[in-house]
Amino acid sequence: MTRLRLSTKRQPRRGFTLIELLVVISIIAVLASLIAPAVQSARRAARKLECLNNIRQVGLAMIAFSSNTGGGLPYLTSDIPISNSNVTGFIYGAGWPMQLLPALDATAILKNIKSNAVVAGGSSAPYSFAVNSGLNGENIWLPVFTCPDDADSFRQPGGLSFVVNAGFIPSKIWGAQETVASGGPFQQPYIIDWNGNSNYSLDGISLQGSATAFDSQDQAVQTATGVFFRATTNPSSNSFQSSIDYLSTGDGTGSTLMLTENLNAGPWNGSLGSQSGYGVNHLGFSISVPVSNAYQVNTGLFTPGTLATISGTGGFTDPTANPDQWVINRNLGTAVIGTPRPSSQHSGGVNAIMGDGSGRFLSENVDKNVYAKLLTSNGVTYGERTLNARDY
Repeated sequence: MTRLRLSTKRQPRRGFTLIELLVVISIIAVLASLIAPAVQSARRAARKLECLNNIRQVGLAMIAFSSNTGGGLPYLTSDIPISNSNVTGFIYGAGWPMQLLPALDATAILKNIKSNAVVAGGSSAPYSFAVNSGLNGENIWLPVFTCPDDADSFRQPGGLSFVVNAGFIPSKIWGAQETVASGGPFQQPYIIDWNGNSNYSLDGISLQGSATAFDSQDQAVQTATGVFFRATTNPSSNSFQSSIDYLSTGDGTGSTLMLTENLNAGPWNGSLGSQSGYGVNHLGFSISVPVSNAYQVNTGLFTPGTLATISGTGGFTDPTANPDQWVINRNLGTAVIGTPRPSSQHSGGVNAIMGDGSGRFLSENVDKNVYAKLLTSNGVTYGERTLNARDY
């Protein structure tokens, strides 16, 4: 019997040639190079939007605080009484974020801070110094106070990315790293001798030079340069508490900066009595004004010897007399905690909130004179021209 052998023709196996493989890899690499920047850009935009949302919430809380307290805005710093039954005193120099906690639905945190604070350094008049200790919020991170691009504050205990408008500060103490225990000067309504009569105060309590009483003209001009100032305690009548109404009858709520970002802000739960190395500068942003040893404004910047005139053409045009360390995003790599100028990791500027609660992105290239006018809350009374929306 003859065996029939069936023959089958083997089909050749098809695969990628080396050239085809290289072409596919090249296509994938090109697509990845196109997509990756777009993804990163989308993430940056999302973080920037989250930051704007957080700072807007803080701005709305400011307005709610004003409504709930008869119109006043928080002080830059003020004393908060301790509610601990074992001690009597104050958390001295508690910043605006701590005062704002009830308006941010965080009353429980404030109660915890007050009930666990302890007095340190005795209770010598007129203040009792206090430190934060125990379970009083030291380890609490509040997302609303931070920007996701601020690595030093985001998801960090006590993280703070936002600061308030503290007006003009003497160049001698701009950015000073001091606590009140050191007896150093801090931002308050009488710190500059605007009218040149040698009547001013370093701390809101003691008078300097030939002063026999607090100078109402100095207070009027100083409080017109910003929004938030330190509360004075002895006597409390020397304090100035700004309000939404004050802004609206001055330069206008929509033309006055209230909040911006600052990568060098300090902890929201600190106080002047306890945070070594911090001053009110870590809670606010400000402009450095050249002054003499007597804290009088330098000749050539403002009108000396009279009630200060903030020039209608600016007054901030001389970089020698007025160094620009206060400009937005200046010296990002070398700044330290407490550097009181707006800054962020967002490309080109910072998120900001105006006095009416509206949010905007403020360019780091904004004209210095325009930026100075945005800080003043009542500069128009002293010669500033009115800003137009197109200016910034």
